[in-house]
Amino acid sequence: MADRSAHWAELLTPQLTEAFYIGFSDNARRQSLIPVIFDKRGSERAFEEHLGVGQFGSEGWNFEVSGRVQYDQRNKGYLKRYTHVEFAKGFVVQRKLVDDNLTDISFDDARELGDAAFRKREKGAASVLNNAFTASGTNEDGLLIEGPDKVALVSASHPHSQDDATTQSNKATKSLTASALSEVRRAHMQLTDDRGDLMDVMPNELIVPPELEDTALTVGGSLLDPASANNAINPQQGRFGIRTWHYLTAAKNWFIADSSRRARSLLWYDRIPLEFGREEDFDTLQAKFRAYMRYSYGWRDWAWIYGSEGP
Repeated sequence: MADRSAHWAELLTPQLTEAFYIGFSDNARRQSLIPVIFDKRGSERAFEEHLGVGQFGSEGWNFEVSGRVQYDQRNKGYLKRYTHVEFAKGFVVQRKLVDDNLTDISFDDARELGDAAFRKREKGAASVLNNAFTASGTNEDGLLIEGPDKVALVSASHPHSQDDATTQSNKATKSLTASALSEVRRAHMQLTDDRGDLMDVMPNELIVPPELEDTALTVGGSLLDPASANNAINPQQGRFGIRTWHYLTAAKNWFIADSSRRARSLLWYDRIPLEFGREEDFDTLQAKFRAYMRYSYGWRDWAWIYGSEGP
């Protein structure tokens, strides 16, 4: 008993650590969409930067005419900085709870703290789409909402480049229907790069909040046209993988995405992966347990997505 009393916090730590990570684990709730939606990376710096570049043009390829190789240079794009933010939260365990075998509440605290850490990360990740139509300011994690081109992720005024103020749109204002999905898909595929060439966008994901999940399955997954009584074929069937994100807060907003471009453009940096630690206070007979993580996230290019702000 003396050994237990002398090392009570140390002895409690392995069990609370296990409870914490059980609470955080994906098996305890819905799957995390961070590794599914984001390109998840590590970092060893205070921030990461990406300098965008334009595309090589489709002109000047005819060797038969020029008789020599034409050398091209891509235009300088926008600079995107990912500045990592610290997050921490904890709880206190009094020694007398251990002495009196009343530690169940502490195990619950550890599990709930792990669960809260999961929700914090998922809410931050989903804020990219929850703020997709907002042009300025910062989100709840203190990260900039605007993109490298100084407009919202989903906007009617994306400039072609730093040298070309001509704008184009990846924004619609339509309810989710089969015809609207078809129209938005065509518009997404018509986006052009800084040289005026088609980007060859191929949208293959439909991302919706829970309120639109059934509608998405109907308009994007049914074999027959849901708006027709004549057994007409639904051309949208099979074109989209449907992702329901339970942390999306706008019930009428929906998005389509090119998964290949998304994987190159939407980044999550774990500067310090989630950790669980302890410190004992000798004078107060309390042990403090805390979770700590440091990360950043955002996008360096917007063309991977087309969004509709439902009326």
